[in-house]
Amino acid sequence: MIESRWIALALLAIALIGSARLLWQQRRGPRRSAPHLAALLALQIAAGGLLYFTLVPPLTQARADRLTVLTPGAEKVQWSAASGDTIVALPEAAPSTATAVPDLGTALRLHPGTQSLRVIGDGLPARDRDITLPGQVHLLQPAPPRGWRALQAPAITAPGSVFHLHARAQGVAGASAELLDPAGVVVDRGTLGSDGSIALEGVARASGRSTFSLRLLDASGHVVDNVPVPLQTLDQPAPRVLILAGAPGPELKYLRRWAADTGLDVQAQASAGGGVLLGDTPVALTAARLAATDVLILDERSLPALGTAQRSAVQQALRDGLGVLVRTGGPLGDGARQALRGWGLAVIGNSQSTPLHLTRDPDAALLQARRGPQRPATQATTYIDEADAASHSAAVPVLEQFPLRATDATALLRDDKGQPVGGWRSVGKGRLALLPVSDSYRLVLAGRDDRHAELWSGVLASVARPLPNAVQVRIDAPTPWAGERVVLCNVAAETQVRSPAGIAVPLRVDPATGAGHCAGYWPQQAGWHQLQQGDLAQAFYVFDPASAPALYRQQQRDANALLVRDAAGSAVSGTVNAPGPRWPWLLAFVLVAGLLWWLERWRPRTVSPAH
Repeated sequence: MIESRWIALALLAIALIGSARLLWQQRRGPRRSAPHLAALLALQIAAGGLLYFTLVPPLTQARADRLTVLTPGAEKVQWSAASGDTIVALPEAAPSTATAVPDLGTALRLHPGTQSLRVIGDGLPARDRDITLPGQVHLLQPAPPRGWRALQAPAITAPGSVFHLHARAQGVAGASAELLDPAGVVVDRGTLGSDGSIALEGVARASGRSTFSLRLLDASGHVVDNVPVPLQTLDQPAPRVLILAGAPGPELKYLRRWAADTGLDVQAQASAGGGVLLGDTPVALTAARLAATDVLILDERSLPALGTAQRSAVQQALRDGLGVLVRTGGPLGDGARQALRGWGLAVIGNSQSTPLHLTRDPDAALLQARRGPQRPATQATTYIDEADAASHSAAVPVLEQFPLRATDATALLRDDKGQPVGGWRSVGKGRLALLPVSDSYRLVLAGRDDRHAELWSGVLASVARPLPNAVQVRIDAPTPWAGERVVLCNVAAETQVRSPAGIAVPLRVDPATGAGHCAGYWPQQAGWHQLQQGDLAQAFYVFDPASAPALYRQQQRDANALLVRDAAGSAVSGTVNAPGPRWPWLLAFVLVAGLLWWLERWRPRTVSPAH
């Protein structure tokens, strides 16, 4: 109503200005005849009125219809057409006798009296979910698809780290899942839970982009569904680690060796008593030294030995982003507990050691696939080969832990029963953690250096100082699909997207998104797409609906479930007020405007006097 009022005022002002112009020309000459001038003024007003009704056509009485829309999967639904129903089919629907329309917006314009919308099939595609829908929307959907219904792909990982994958399936009894690497080798498998969910893990090796596969198997071992799992592995700066121990021991020895072999910037020292320090150059816990450190590792002896100034420096560095890990090689005394409580981590539990059973290994084939090829010995002998083979097939030893629990903390590890071991919590910008495991070095002695590396790699990744995040483009879509719009936010000027085919597409920021700086992108090809924002490159994976049909269908169904406004599905009868057709008013406006143009330029022919 407000828009039509402004349109009427604007057209009235234009008509008045045009009439004033004609009267001013009439005064200055040459003068037109009175009928000629009257016709021009009348046509001026008529043209404005016809243009108004073209833009805002008068309301007419239209039958309140229910529009039935056939979408993908409609052929799998049992339904019947009611009397007076109008049936249309979207391009994605299977061929039928219904009237074909290019999109839902066109169908609604062709049927302005639509008050109820019945969607049959999996639902409206993303193209049609943003338009204004009628007051009633009813869905008739087929049975849910069998296969994967949700996938949480792993985040960006570092080379050599363990990544975790979470997924959920439906419609398959007694199902199991397998994770395959890009070479098609199974690296992990498991049985789905009662709710269809499963968590698998693999190892990210060399840096780059790769695509794993997640396979769903039924109770007979037959493949039901298979979806790609994109993985992006990026080289990260080596964390700077400082280890302070109250006494030398095997735990410190093998921890330092692992850190050095991994390429970490590590400095360790241990007190031998009497002011004697073993290890690297003595370190003073100053603010500058802690600012140049990513992880500070203490034990149950070195923590209470810190002076007041050192504790204050560590506490301030912790708030500024430093990661602090306290490992326990023995009982945790009151002094250490008090220091942790002062930093922000309350610890409860006794000092009696208990056995720690880590998660079991997968079968031999999966274990070998996760480890990758073995490095050959420099001087291989029969004894070395036998010892190496025995160590790689050795069972994981039982470790020792103290039943200490950090309150309001996230678990650092979990045992074979899923119980948390240790914990960490955020303190300011940094993280403070407790690891009550005293003999992880026994993993190395048993030949399971891979499990020792996994343990400490996961612990340090949870605690280390977060890397400074470059401003990255945010993708507002859990699963980007080829052929559908992807919303990209935090887009800077001159940002472009390069498709797998090498075609660069510049992005245009929508001013209506404000501070979000969002732009739309329509990927036409599945695979890795790369965002180029100055010197910053960011990759994201676009899925092909044909390669994950069950996942695509389920996401369509979930998105359409939010559109339902009235599930009664009752027929609508009667009449409603709807905008009338525009074309008669437009045709009349063109004729009047043409006549006005001709009359304004017409001048009566003057006859010259005879000589």
